[in-house]
Amino acid sequence: MLNPVHLRTLEVVTETGSFAAAARELGYTASAVSQQMEALERASGMRLFDREARGVKITEMARMLTERARGVLAELYELDADVRGIATGRTGRLRVGCFPTAGARILPTALSNLRETHPAVEVSLRIGEPKDTVPMVESGELDIAFTYEYAALQQRWSDAVVEKPLIVEDLVFLSPSDEGIREATDIERASTLQWISSGAGTAGELTMYRICADMGFVPELNLRTEYYDLVTEFVGAGLGVAIVPALGILDHPTVSIVPLHSPWARRTVALVHRRNPSNPLIPVVVDSFVETVTTHDWGRYVTVAAL
Repeated sequence: MLNPVHLRTLEVVTETGSFAAAARELGYTASAVSQQMEALERASGMRLFDREARGVKITEMARMLTERARGVLAELYELDADVRGIATGRTGRLRVGCFPTAGARILPTALSNLRETHPAVEVSLRIGEPKDTVPMVESGELDIAFTYEYAALQQRWSDAVVEKPLIVEDLVFLSPSDEGIREATDIERASTLQWISSGAGTAGELTMYRICADMGFVPELNLRTEYYDLVTEFVGAGLGVAIVPALGILDHPTVSIVPLHSPWARRTVALVHRRNPSNPLIPVVVDSFVETVTTHDWGRYVTVAAL
């Protein structure tokens, strides 16, 4: 196989017209250039130079080889730059797992900020619940994932991953405005109302039951949906009341938002990645996402956890 270093030297010799000039440009000695060209002639089986008393004459074969080598060398330079970029985290691919609410409220700004500093990073997104995406991080199918943990139901992942808390959101009570529920002390009146919940057996539903139990009643379910924008619309239409995390809050003209006074009315959002990640982008991404959440104005119901 032809040595790319020798091909680069040939390119410069062809451009400058002599071994001495090529040596000066490349920082070699003229003897080193001569030795490289002799080695290239042996490897290629071609006579690249006519050696004369006053120097060397570049043959047509050398010019043809130089033309072919330029394309090869350009690809090698590009490959070298790509590899260096990947190794240092400037470029590469990032596979992100994200639950829908964080995907809507955190990820767009986080990726926009990442792109400002690392425009060459290619991102692929997998939307799913943490119970699905965290195992994919553990197995290497994803590089990083957003997770949540309700205060009432602590979640512990395997030792293969590291968790970085980002924010703590309050859980809030949503009620149709015409119900007149404006304060936390009024929420007990919701015991006679229909309730809207997330999926059966989910952390959100179990937390709702626990909060209601502390207030002395069991909620009567009317609707279930995994999408908080639908929850808000259902509440606004008078179909029931609900408890949602702060990231799920949407402004609605006929929905009242009431804070909950409960130790269980909290949810922590975090990033999870492998303890020893093979992707050099991970430290860069974690730092970028942490900066995003610490500088964002989250409003009344969200506290920054990433410090």
